[in-house]
Amino acid sequence: MIEAENGREALVLFQANKPDLVLLDVVMPEMDGFETCTAIRDLPEGQHVQILMVTGLDDSDSTERAFEVGANDFVAKPLNWIMLGHRAKYMLRAGRAFHELNRSERRLAKTQELAMLGNWDFDIINTLFHCSPEASRLLGLSVDRRVTYKDFLAPVIAQERDKVKQKIDAAISKKTPFSVNYRVLLPDGSLRYILNRGELFFNINGVAEFIVGAVQDVTQLKRAEEEIRTLAFYDGLTGLANRMLFMDRLEQEISYAKRHKKTFALLFLDLDHFKQINDSFGHHVGDLLLKNVAETMRGCLRTTDTITKFTGDESDSLIARLGGDEFTVLLTGVGDPENAAIVARRILHEMQQTYVLESYEINITTSIGISVFPADGTSAEVLLKHADSAMYHAKDTGKNNYQFYRESLNTAIRERLTFKMDMKNGLSRDEFILYYQPQIELSTGKIVGAEALIRWIHPQRGMIPPDKFISIAEESGLIVDINKWVIQAACRQNKEWREKGFGAIRIAVNLSGYKLASQNIIEVIRDALQEGGLEAKYLEVEITKNVLMQDTREIVLILDQMKDLSLRIAVDDFGTGYSSLSYLTSFPVDIIKIDRSFVMGCTELKSNLVIIKAIIAMGHSLGMKIVAEGIETEEQLELLKSLGADEGQGFYVSPPVSPEEFVKLLR
Repeated sequence: MIEAENGREALVLFQANKPDLVLLDVVMPEMDGFETCTAIRDLPEGQHVQILMVTGLDDSDSTERAFEVGANDFVAKPLNWIMLGHRAKYMLRAGRAFHELNRSERRLAKTQELAMLGNWDFDIINTLFHCSPEASRLLGLSVDRRVTYKDFLAPVIAQERDKVKQKIDAAISKKTPFSVNYRVLLPDGSLRYILNRGELFFNINGVAEFIVGAVQDVTQLKRAEEEIRTLAFYDGLTGLANRMLFMDRLEQEISYAKRHKKTFALLFLDLDHFKQINDSFGHHVGDLLLKNVAETMRGCLRTTDTITKFTGDESDSLIARLGGDEFTVLLTGVGDPENAAIVARRILHEMQQTYVLESYEINITTSIGISVFPADGTSAEVLLKHADSAMYHAKDTGKNNYQFYRESLNTAIRERLTFKMDMKNGLSRDEFILYYQPQIELSTGKIVGAEALIRWIHPQRGMIPPDKFISIAEESGLIVDINKWVIQAACRQNKEWREKGFGAIRIAVNLSGYKLASQNIIEVIRDALQEGGLEAKYLEVEITKNVLMQDTREIVLILDQMKDLSLRIAVDDFGTGYSSLSYLTSFPVDIIKIDRSFVMGCTELKSNLVIIKAIIAMGHSLGMKIVAEGIETEEQLELLKSLGADEGQGFYVSPPVSPEEFVKLLR
């Protein structure tokens, strides 16, 4: 036992000897017991020592202050030495327990730090949440303030946050443990993979009182898994998929395509004269060339006008190196096999660049074989075999080209490509022309407008109607130029008729709805009206239900902009397709054109008559004009007039005619 005469001496002796128990008299010279107790507690080694304060003061304020400054116990004089001894033993035992508890907590904290593990708990009844400092650090949260349950979920990346919350909520409702993996975004912008596991605790009545959980940083484990997967499924030289992964994905795609009746294509590539490059420059240069070729192929499939253009969806295509200089490409969702040919041509074009490797300038070409599911096979082995055969056929026909497995398909593809090229040239050579079909007011028979209908006067094939080339124009993107040409030609024609003294006449133009939102169509219309000196009320835009079924927000914006220009908007082919009636309340439509399929049978089929009556009544109730298409007999015309249709067109009035013939009708 060590004694000190005053508080200041007690501090010096405490630091020198680090006792397990300190007895302090409240009344001491220089520093009283309260000050000494506070000073001891401020020392690093004084945080957990047991302190018993002794005083002759008999008041509750002293007792309360003793505990406030950190005393563990308080006794009054005169002392009962026997009881003091027992109390000292108890305090020493409690001190050792506190010391062990502190060591355990520090060991646990260090263990959790080493294991990158943190804990949390949630009091379900009182809705109180607690998160350990290590858990806060793992999640990128501040350890200096209280973390709420909302804070705890905030770092989870947005697309996974609902999943995590639902997992925890489901565990509480079902009274079951849970385990969930997710990613968190740290303040420095890095991603961390987290494993969160939890379990409920219940009271004796089976009521869930709180849930305890642990979060662990499993980023290194995830990265190790990815490395193992890379070694197992990817080519070590190029980073492309290897044969094992490619065949697995091919089998999956076959199963998917069978279930959903989809078409996909398989490209088999072999570099031309690659062996000569290896023999001439060495295998090191050959390996560098293979890596560059792989990157070129990746660039071809990343280009926006390849796969994703065909499907409108995100592509799930795959490039693989089977071995040596053999590569394969799995093109999913190609629809028309011609789209596979577009990719093949791009690869052929991009591959012909000069690669500078180890100071050598090397040129390479490739031969490509294409097989198509299901026409060329319904199993992975057969599709690969047929693509391989087509590739050798490409080599036999001069290399640096592609071949489909079926020669007949090669011929069809070439014809289709020729047709596209003719169409592109036709636009620049003024081979297209607008014919005009008059629209009459049924009550008077007077011509009140004309529908402009495009025709292609092909130098070899003669006149080609739009149903033969519009779909191909949409696939190739030429439809943007065609839409623009139609609007400009219609406005120019209207100007010409006015100059001849016929006055302005309303012309309706059909606009293809293919990606209408990306065609800058409003600017095209505004420029055409200005160039033709035409008031917007004399230009009518006809759209089909397919346009209205696109992205509603984008289409509504475009149609609203058309209305701002004072254009009239007509819905063509009304009555056919899915939920046509709902469009009328969603879009700014002025005119409904009853589809010809109803008009042509209106005098024979009662069902057609019922539909026509309903369309007319509904359109008029919404303040819209009704135009009947496809009128072929006087009987049909009189019936539609009696039913209240406003205008009509069809072969009974006049077929579509050239601008010169239309002038005669006007006269």
